[in-house]
Amino acid sequence: MPTVTVSPETPAFTLTLPGTDSPDERVHAIQRRGNLPLMIAGCVLAEITHDDLMESWQEAVSLSMSELNNMAELAGRRLTELLDDNLESGDLTDLVTDAAVLFLLALRRHGVDDANRIPPCTVMWNGQEGRERVLMRA
Repeated sequence: MPTVTVSPETPAFTLTLPGTDSPDERVHAIQRRGNLPLMIAGCVLAEITHDDLMESWQEAVSLSMSELNNMAELAGRRLTELLDDNLESGDLTDLVTDAAVLFLLALRRHGVDDANRIPPCTVMWNGQEGRERVLMRA
């Protein structure tokens, strides 16, 4: 089961951008292509192309803080539902899209201002709060 439960009422998951020290060769292959590897709930490795990253980032930059907050909460709740509904039967495209949206919006809210300089980090979603926490790696 890909969802980690903090308490029975608190669905939680993580989105992780691995660093160059990752032991996973698939991560390195994605990085060599100039794309962003994103591990979803520790069970799905997604590849965000540089073009998609830049397009999504420009959209995130244009949002007000209120819009950022609302979209992040919506993406987090949708992603929770997709993960809870059994990953095998869910739409992988929707899963990756919602994960990428939540990840990028969380980084914008956390103060990252350049899509080309996103450091290795983890976004932890707390379903009870409807909010994420961002942990940056040094």
